Amino acid sequence: MRMSRKDLERFFKRKSFGARGKTLSARVSENRIGAARFAFVVSGPKNRGAALRNLAKRRMSAAAEEFYKTAKSRPAHRSGRDIVFFMKIPDRRVPEFKIIKEDVKHVLA
Repeated sequence: MRMSRKDLERFFKRKSFGARGKTLSARVSENRIGAARFAFVVSGPKNRGAALRNLAKRRMSAAAEEFYKTAKSRPAHRSGRDIVFFMKIPDRRVPEFKIIKEDVKHVLA
């Protein structure tokens, strides 16, 4: 489930902990809903960079969804968390899905 702008505002006011990978980082906080919610923040080139930012968000979303489906079956997995992923695109190249998937796995594990 995606987080709304209001949810993001509340998220940044709460305490959270983070992890950093090679291509992205994530901040995680507990929520009272009992379901995992995600948000994706991508910074990059300002001119003509929307397509790159959207591609990066789609790839992060797919990787997080795939990880969540496999982690849901694990008994130690707690689903009541808000997770915000951050990625910076400095050189107008979005990392491949395989790299993002490995990074999401590393950051959330």
